[in-house]
Amino acid sequence: MRNFTIDQLSSFNGTNNKPSYVGYKGKVYDVSGVFQNGEHGGLKAGTDITSVFANGPHSEEIFAKFPAVGVLNEANNTVKKLLAANSQRADLILRLAIGIIFLAHGSQKLLGWFGGYGWSGTMGFLTGTLHIPSVLAGLVILIEFFGGLAIIFGFLTRLAALGIAGTMVGAAATVHLAKGFFLENGGVEYVFILLAVSVYLMIKGSGAFSVDALISRK
Repeated sequence: MRNFTIDQLSSFNGTNNKPSYVGYKGKVYDVSGVFQNGEHGGLKAGTDITSVFANGPHSEEIFAKFPAVGVLNEANNTVKKLLAANSQRADLILRLAIGIIFLAHGSQKLLGWFGGYGWSGTMGFLTGTLHIPSVLAGLVILIEFFGGLAIIFGFLTRLAALGIAGTMVGAAATVHLAKGFFLENGGVEYVFILLAVSVYLMIKGSGAFSVDALISRK
């Protein structure tokens, strides 16, 4: 089977006597029989329709009717999966909530804002009191600040959420698990919620209103 890049696929858009090809879940299908002038039901030939196909009336079994003519280049497909954003607009609420929380805490740790101790004070606490290696301590500070900022704008959301989820697992293991579950005792309750939202964003992506969605559409 032929390997297609996204750019190569785009030339098979059903115009100028070209066949109509679409990408779906890593494969390229010839849909010329149903795509008129390179379009069918709002879907455009020459594109990877994986992220938008679910919003249509058909199930994926329909692709058994079309010949597979190739596969999408793995590097391009991986990038597209990373940036793929679902169409849910309500996800913006979760993104803003967790993004603001981590940007605020990251600002305390990195810049000393909002009554925080800044870089040197936070590094002293993390390395001296919690005995976290300095490299990891620095990463925690940077992930909270830049990860929160990235999630607010919906840029590389899955990577940012992965970093934040990792810091929450670390926070639970080093501080909160020993204090039980409930928040009033310093337990893991609050960390658990933040971890759950981070995992949700890792799975679902950034949603419709995001930089990731804008890049993915282009």
